[in-house]
Amino acid sequence: MNAAVVLVLFSVLAATQASPDQAVYGVIRVESWSYKYAEKRVQDASYVLNMTVVDRQSAAACTLGESFGYQKVTLRVDHGCRADFNVCYLPVRPTECQVLRVESWNYKYAKKKVAGAALFLNMTVEGRQSAASCDLDKSFGFYNENSTVWVDHGCRADFNICYVKGATSTTTVNVSSWNYKYATKILPSATYIYSMQVAKQHSRNHLWFCGQYHVGQRWLQSGL
Repeated sequence: MNAAVVLVLFSVLAATQASPDQAVYGVIRVESWSYKYAEKRVQDASYVLNMTVVDRQSAAACTLGESFGYQKVTLRVDHGCRADFNVCYLPVRPTECQVLRVESWNYKYAKKKVAGAALFLNMTVEGRQSAASCDLDKSFGFYNENSTVWVDHGCRADFNICYVKGATSTTTVNVSSWNYKYATKILPSATYIYSMQVAKQHSRNHLWFCGQYHVGQRWLQSGL
């Protein structure tokens, strides 16, 4: 019996501001008319954690991952699925902005950790100190994985940095695909997953990871 039993290391945004008992539940109707794709944004949500069918209105089936699903704060339906869904989501998390000076001297790379930042929203130049230009993603930017902002190529400036308050962490999870079948694993303490990598593989099959993931989940398949 073939299996991909893998220990996967995740970098996650920990739910320090919204534990499972702080999640919000609500029933929301989303409808795919004439078998067309449709979506609906969940108001006052920072991330959708779960979406299940409460009352199907359509003759067409409603199957998670095929005719309905969610990504961040958006619910989607397709292929004629019309239903009332029980949606579990985290409310909007507190945000904060601060002005921070970060400097690239002698055109060298430099970085600075932003304490209390879990998810960066934006980073803009407040006051440039250098003759060298400061261009987002070229000479300055940020890494959500380790709550760090960076500069390079001589960029020196005061930056206005806005972010979601919280904490990041890493965890190792065992994920298994038995008989080459699709499998999922939910990380209940995480609100967003930044990255994943194989820590230890127990199968002899090639592994690949899907490119689009639900919040708090990662998909794993093997044998391709």
